[in-house]
Amino acid sequence: MYYEKNSICHNCMDVCIFLFKGVKKKSLTKSDSRIILTDTTLVNNILLELADSVDVGVLKIYSDQYKVSGKIKIKPPCYFLKRDGKVLSFSYPDIAVDKTIIMQGKNGVQGILFKKDSIIYEDYFPKNSPYNIKEGADEIVYQDFAYRFYKNKYQ
Repeated sequence: MYYEKNSICHNCMDVCIFLFKGVKKKSLTKSDSRIILTDTTLVNNILLELADSVDVGVLKIYSDQYKVSGKIKIKPPCYFLKRDGKVLSFSYPDIAVDKTIIMQGKNGVQGILFKKDSIIYEDYFPKNSPYNIKEGADEIVYQDFAYRFYKNKYQ
């Protein structure tokens, strides 16, 4: 969430998001390659940090409870899609998807699915006209990532 100066946070999650938003554009070093933190969010109380590296996005997941599979394919600059300052996420219990969020890069969008004990980087959609990261996308885009994964994996 984005807060104006002197705004008051009303719950713990808002405080955490506010604190992590304060480190936006922080330079980090990882294996001698420079990465720049561009966005953060909490999903299922797990901190996710999205960063730009030289040629691809980097997602740091602060949890040992999830197995991560897939590969990030979006190119910098990378951000989570949001609406009203909050990262959008949708659940699809009928196919056991706990959360679906979307990252956007210069070359398109890519879904991230949370399923039980797994985080899956779904394929990406190349887009000539990317979504506005502050307005997000319609739920149909999130649903497409979730159901396309289900169809490719189980049918």
